[in-house]
Amino acid sequence: MLKANIRAITLVLMLGTTSLANAQDAVLDKAAALIKAHDYKAAYLLLEPLEDEHSGNVEYDYLLGVAGVESGNVTRGVFALERVLAVEPTNNNARAEIAKAHFKLGEVDSSKTEFKNLLDQKPSQETTDAINRYMNAIDKSLGLTTTFAAYLDFGLGHDTNVNSATTSSNIAVPVFGGAIFTLNPLSRERSDNFTSLAGGVSFRQPINNQVAVFSALNLNNRFNVNQSTFDTAYLDFNGGLSYKKFTDTFSAALQASTFEVDSNRFRNTYGFTGQWQRDLDDHNQVNVFGQYARISYAGNSFRDADRYVAGGGWAHVFEGDKSPVLFLSGYGGQENARNSGADFLSNCILGARAGGQLSLNTKWVAYATSSYEYRDYDDTDPIFLRSRLDKQYDVSVGLRYLPGYNWVIRPQISYLKNDSNIIINDYDRTVISVNFRHDFNW
Repeated sequence: MLKANIRAITLVLMLGTTSLANAQDAVLDKAAALIKAHDYKAAYLLLEPLEDEHSGNVEYDYLLGVAGVESGNVTRGVFALERVLAVEPTNNNARAEIAKAHFKLGEVDSSKTEFKNLLDQKPSQETTDAINRYMNAIDKSLGLTTTFAAYLDFGLGHDTNVNSATTSSNIAVPVFGGAIFTLNPLSRERSDNFTSLAGGVSFRQPINNQVAVFSALNLNNRFNVNQSTFDTAYLDFNGGLSYKKFTDTFSAALQASTFEVDSNRFRNTYGFTGQWQRDLDDHNQVNVFGQYARISYAGNSFRDADRYVAGGGWAHVFEGDKSPVLFLSGYGGQENARNSGADFLSNCILGARAGGQLSLNTKWVAYATSSYEYRDYDDTDPIFLRSRLDKQYDVSVGLRYLPGYNWVIRPQISYLKNDSNIIINDYDRTVISVNFRHDFNW
């Protein structure tokens, strides 16, 4: 009887072990399938809770390592891959993934060393090609090779105030004793649907390991469905030099832009900008910048002005699987009318911006930005008999969907409010849009 019981217990234990092994194999098979389908986030969430139990299993550790590195949990992924190498020091797949992890963590020197060691081992042609692609990406990130980029962007949307105008139809004009005037309908708020088309090209050419030349040209057109009088076009060019030494990057650029309304030149802007940027560590970056712009209005030189702005900012990347990012900046400046009789158009400027983003998964990124600008004008407006004071608020929230193949789909809603003590300059607008962008890099 005792022997029969022992045989029964042994059989139960064997069946339990077999069931457990089968369950483990099923989990690993599912994780491998998710990784093959590039759903790294789901694979990581499946494997991560099992780490205490299965740590040391080479197959499990490798799958967890790949899922971690590719889903943004890079440090956890590296730990798992290092356990693989502790058991199998010649596992080139694990070494390649660790090299990729160093690249994602910004440790480009370590990444290049790992990749070079792998190439010395004469891997397969497929692996060699993949390593060379990463080596080229590292060189581009370091600014050691010529890069070209371009993009095309198409958008659809609705704007509640395409002409940034007041909602008031009647205004009192103090210079005429407070007489009431009725505004032309085109001078009041107009809403409309619109389409937009934008594109740009840029390049960066290193001169040596520290200095590079860069340039970019961007064009943005917006076409209103009914209010074509307020169709706009914006063309911008910039070009300059950058100098990088250790964690500091200095750049200086010339800028020129032109803005058209209804196919007629409205404003030209020429100037230059300079910036210093420092990477404090892997998570923090700060910058200081200065700008000068000479603004000229076509057919209305009375409004021509010189604009000076200086400011600084801070950006922080938080740890975590959603890779949260936060940025803050502030600036101040002065816009001076060049016509001596137009001091009422000169103004002091103070502003602040804030924003951030959150990676919801490998394909969706949520973001939000906000800004505030205070403009205090120097002299009394000759028509409204008061010095103009504006407080402008702006907030945008949206999503970026990354379907792959260098495509980005971006739905967004924005609200802007310009609160002015002169009613004709007091307005708000809401813009709802969705944009489809394709990037080209070579």
